Amino acid sequence: MKNDITDILFKYTTGEATLEETNDALKEAEAGFNLEPGRNEITPDEMALTTVGDTPEEANGFGLLDTGTGSMEKVHVTNGKLDEAINQVNHDGTTNMLAFVIIGPNRYEVKGDTLTDC
Repeated sequence: MKNDITDILFKYTTGEATLEETNDALKEAEAGFNLEPGRNEITPDEMALTTVGDTPEEANGFGLLDTGTGSMEKVHVTNGKLDEAINQVNHDGTTNMLAFVIIGPNRYEVKGDTLTDC
């Protein structure tokens, strides 16, 4: 089911699906959450500003943050970094909270404020 939900969100963050279509698909997949207009909606202007490349450092624009709490928060990314740290990176490279950002067709793990490959 998680892959189905991630695929639904990829369609939204790449502009292939509207907010309404995404919410309908999330409901059908029994995701347990939906995207709220104005709160975690990525506007067409924000979508147009969003670009990704082959590495996390090339991600710029707007995406959705998944911290496993059942909601997706809209976040801003500049050169692979969030505007603020989401979690704490431990000495061994692990984090105190698992978090991911879906931006465009990509999903990255978040370590502090930095997007990393999953």
